[in-house]
Amino acid sequence: MGGKRRTSFKSISESLPAVLREIGLAEKVAAYQAVAEWSEIVGPAIARHASAVGVEEKTLLVAVDSPAWMTQLFYLKNEILKKVAEHIGAGLITEIRLVLRR
Repeated sequence: MGGKRRTSFKSISESLPAVLREIGLAEKVAAYQAVAEWSEIVGPAIARHASAVGVEEKTLLVAVDSPAWMTQLFYLKNEILKKVAEHIGAGLITEIRLVLRR
């Protein structure tokens, strides 16, 4: 009874990545960085008219203000995908789906 038990604790920031990998959520969480950091990825001009609103599988869902912006972003998809990959890692987002904001 008199022995001391020594416990080693890790911070959540140290433990969370391993837990997410173990339960198969690491890639999904990483992909959601594209939503959280959308303005930084595309810049303020695009971010004023389009918002990343979610991720389905490896598809980034982007809501746009108008049909004109939808057309513009359609032609910029490959460039945006490249920026997303540079920002959050390759292969996490492979497609962008544009939807008109209601």
